Order: sequence, then structure tokens, then C-alpha cells
Amino acid sequence: MKRYVVLAVAAIFAFALVVAIALLSSFNRPSEIDYRLARGRALLDAENYLAVLQTLRDVPNAKVTRPEAHAYLGAAYLRLHLYQAAIKEFEESVKLRPRQSDSWIGLASTYIELGEAQKAIDQAKRATDIEGTSADAWLMLARAEWQQRSFDEAEKAALKAREIDARPAISDLLLHVYFDADQPEKFQAELDQNPRPARAIQDLAVRFFLRRGQFARADGLKTRYEQADLDRSTLEAELALRREPERTELYPQLVKNLVRLGRFPEAVEAAKKYRGPIPLDLELGKAYWMAGRKDDAIAAYRRASAGRVHKLSAEVALAAITGDIKHWQEAYRAERIEKDYFVLAQLEETLPKSSPLVRGFVYRYAGVFDTFFYSKAAEEALHVLDQDPTNFDALMTIATAYHRLGRVDDAARYIQLARQAYPNTAEPLSRLANLGVSAQVKDTAEVQRILDLMSQAVRLEPGNASYLFNLGWTYDQVGDTSKAADLYQRAIRASPLSFEAMNNLALIYGNQGQPDRAWPLLEQAVRTDPENESVYFNIANYSVRRRDWKHALQDYDRVLQINPANSAAAVEKGRVYLELGRAEDAVENLNRALEIDPHSFDAYILLSSAYEKIGHIREAIAAAEEAQRIRPGTPDTSAAIDRLNARLGKLGAK
Repeated sequence: MKRYVVLAVAAIFAFALVVAIALLSSFNRPSEIDYRLARGRALLDAENYLAVLQTLRDVPNAKVTRPEAHAYLGAAYLRLHLYQAAIKEFEESVKLRPRQSDSWIGLASTYIELGEAQKAIDQAKRATDIEGTSADAWLMLARAEWQQRSFDEAEKAALKAREIDARPAISDLLLHVYFDADQPEKFQAELDQNPRPARAIQDLAVRFFLRRGQFARADGLKTRYEQADLDRSTLEAELALRREPERTELYPQLVKNLVRLGRFPEAVEAAKKYRGPIPLDLELGKAYWMAGRKDDAIAAYRRASAGRVHKLSAEVALAAITGDIKHWQEAYRAERIEKDYFVLAQLEETLPKSSPLVRGFVYRYAGVFDTFFYSKAAEEALHVLDQDPTNFDALMTIATAYHRLGRVDDAARYIQLARQAYPNTAEPLSRLANLGVSAQVKDTAEVQRILDLMSQAVRLEPGNASYLFNLGWTYDQVGDTSKAADLYQRAIRASPLSFEAMNNLALIYGNQGQPDRAWPLLEQAVRTDPENESVYFNIANYSVRRRDWKHALQDYDRVLQINPANSAAAVEKGRVYLELGRAEDAVENLNRALEIDPHSFDAYILLSSAYEKIGHIREAIAAAEEAQRIRPGTPDTSAAIDRLNARLGKLGAK
């Protein structure tokens, strides 16, 4: 009997336990909000930021407010470059949970992107006070201090972050701090700890050695970082040519690679087998020079200079080989600017034994690689003026340096001195006119003064393509397309490198309904310099005007292949995708543009339209507000924000 009682009690207890567990599980079962938060976090980790917004948009309006929803939304907006929207979400999260560091870190990161360093420091310090063991908090504080140019404080915060978690981003930041603080020993020690730095740090390391005047080491380091890619590309080309000797289009890149790798005799032999349209004289000059064949090098460089495309590099190389100052003077008449680290490397040995004027020339050339050197160029040229107050080359070097450094008034002063000393020389006249153009003057009298200066320069040097183009462009801007077209034609006849003249003349022909005259000009530009990004950008723009979207996208892609940092090409791709009704592709490309240039007004305006087309009205408003932040008071932007807010209100009412 007792046994049955025990069993009955056990059964009742088991039943009660099951009921209790069921009731307890019903209380602990994740809610819909929990599921959405988990999904939002997963989407954030997967970098699917628009999906984060779709998933979490309504969660903050639920009865139970969740601070993490605001934090996730803020992080998504931050990644989408919608900074003011991000700040609002992070601030809401902070109000609900002020003792959590993540949202303070998010605020600091947003203010860093906006360039508001002190606000970023304040938020980051709150994060470190709340969670002193957070590497993220200390790293964000270090970034903010670096942006504020408080280098000692930035270093302290970064080293504190490293004590907690020695991640690569901390080393990268320390390198930036040591570079900007001009602490070469610390920079070198930090760089030595990372044999395979990220691409941005590779570029920084090259700049580090450049600024120290170690041009050869900068060139060697650049080659070392690219060694694996160079070896692979070279081997692939060699194997392909063994299988298919007729594939002569592989030779130009192969020759360049062999020169970069220091395999000079092989580069010469490979160049002999090529009979295609791409000139290899610049690379041959390098190979002959390094092989000790000085006369052959000079001949090759002269051919390269005559071809115009590589005139700057070729003339600088000739100046280094021959010591003839005329080559420096000719170098600065080049129409195309290029960076050739090999040529720069050969100048390092010439500096100590050169005259102040030549040192000024060398630093002026180095300024193409890093504007840091323009100050040195001006300094050396000023020494020349101490002995020879009207030296034309020194005056023009100083004017160039000050112009590049943003000292426009000082540049104008030295150009005026050159004009007074050399009244029958075209360059000072053209330089003064260009300073007026860069000032974006609209006064009629000032515009006429600029035209007069440019016209005088053209009369003095009627075969100078740059002067002809500048005068043509100015007439184009004032609406005199007839004179503009004539001057563009003269510029093109004067030089095959007059790409902008070709583009503008093609535009005039297109507007006049003469596409058969426009297209050959653009094709000519590609044949002349197939590695020039501006050529493809011009062709893409022409295709846009003809609504040839397919070819426009192909050529914008070509621009980005040549120069991934060309934000304008990414913006224009976004514009084309909007025309095609592919708003999501537009969003992707416009965000890419903002990664490159976070101050692009056009990118934000187009992004607002793209968001609106895919139904993201809040994000459309946020993008328009960012555009308004960049250009306050723009009437069209204000009207767009008002219209979008009204539309959002109607959707909310429904």
C-alpha cells in the first residue's frame, strides 16, 4: 500500500515538475524582438547593413525598449556613411544604458569620421572609464588623439590597447603616429615588427623613406612589397610566350616587370622581340643605364622624351646621366605627370654634390611623389635668388612650390617678378592666368584679364598645347564655343597628349549633332596613352551623353582598375545605375565613392535618390542631410529633405 502511495506522490511531483518547466520555458522563450536582435547582429557581422536596418527599424518603437537595437542601427548607419543618423542612434543607446562602452565607442568613431576630434576624444574617454580593459575603447581614443595631433597621448592610448590585445590595427595606428610626429627610430622599430604590412602601411613606409631623402630605399621597398606579384606575373608571361610566341601583347608588361626585378639583360632581349604599338624606350633606358651602357641609355631616353608620354621621367633621367641643366628645364615642360620611383631613386646620389638650383629641381620633382618636398624646393631656389635675383628657373620653382602648398599670394608674387624680368616669356603670363582660373573668379573684368594673359601666352608660344587648351577652355566657359573649338583643334595638332582638348571638342561636336566627328578624337586619346585613367573617364562620359550605358560602365570600371582611388568614377557609376533603375547597385557604388571621398556632395545626393527608389525613406533623408552638412544652405537639398519628410509622415499615418 505504501508503495502505491509513494508512486502516486512521485507521479504528482513529476507532473508538477513538467508543468513548472513548461511554465518556466514559456517565460524564458526568446521573443520576436530577441530573434530580430540576434538576426540584426548576425547581419551586422556579415556587413549586410541595409538588411540590418530592415530587420531592426521598428524594434526601438516596441513596448520594451532595447538599447542594443539602437547600437546596432547606429553601427549600420556608420558603415553606410550616414553619420548624423548614426549619432542619433548611438545617443539613444547611451541614454538607455550609459554604463555600456560600445555605444560610446560608436559615437567616438562617428565623430572621427566627421573630423570632430575633440568630441571623439570625449566619447572615447567615457568608454575607457566604463571599460578600462576594452582594447577597442583605447584604440578609438588613440585614433581621436592622433586626429587631434596629440601624438604623445595617441601613443599612450595605443600602447595601452596593445597591452590588452596586440591586434594589427594598433601597430598600423602607431606607425601613423610616429610618421606624423617625425619619430623615425620608433617608426623603423615598429615597421620591423611587421614583415607583411597592409597596403596602406606599405605606402606609408615608402613615404617614410622618401621624406628622409632615401629615394633608392623607397624604390627598393616598393619593389619588395610587390615582389610576389611581379614574380608571378613574369613567370606567367614567360610560360605563355613559350607556348604561344605570337602573343606579343604580353611583352610590354613583361619588360616592365623584368626591369623592376633587376633582370636588365633579359629586359633588353625581351624588348627586341616586340614590334607592337606601345613604346618601350623608357624601360630600355633604365635597363641600359643599369647595365652600364650609357650611350644606349641616353638614346633610349631621348626617344622616350620625343614620344611625349614619358617625357617627364625621360628628361629627369637624362639630367641625372648627363648633368645638363637643359634636361631639367625640358622636364618641366612635360604635359603628363607620372611617378617613376626608379628614376627618382637615381637622383639620391646627385643631391649632395649638386648646385642649389639643381637641388631645387630635384626636390621639385620629388614633390610629385610627396608635397613635403615643395618646401625644400622653394628653400633651395631662394638660395639661388640670393646670388641671382632674376634667375628664371628659380622664380618658377618657387612659384610652383608655393602654388602646390596653397600659398597662392606668394606664388603670384614670384610669378610677377618673373613677368617683369622676362616680359617676352610666355610661362609667367600663363601661370598668372591659371592662378586667376583656380580662384574661380566670376567678375567680367577679371575674366577678361585672364583671357588677355592667356592670349599673350599663346601669341608668344603658338605651338604650346597647354596654353592653347587653357585659352580654349576659358572661351568654352564663357560660352564662345566657336573660338573654343578652334583652339582645341590647334592644341590637338600641337600635341597628341591634349586629351582634355579632345574630350571638350568631342563634347562640342556631340552637342552640335556631329557624333561622327566626336568619337575618333576619343579613340585617338586611347591609342596615344592606353594607361591614362582620364582617357577612359572622358570616353565613359561621352557614352553617358549618348545614353550608351553598357560602354559607360565598362569604361568607368577601366578607370577604377587603373586607379581604385578615383571617387568620381564610382560616383558616375552610381549615376548610371540610377538611370538603369538598378538602385541597389547604385547604393553599392556610391558607398564605394564615399569610402574614397567622404566629402562628396554628389555621392550623397545620388545616394538619397537611390535609397528613395528602394523604399528606404529614412536613409534617403539621412543621405540628404549629409549632403546638406557638406554644403549648408543648398536650396535643392533643403527642398528634398522637406519632401522626403512629408512622404515619411504619410507612410507613418498609413
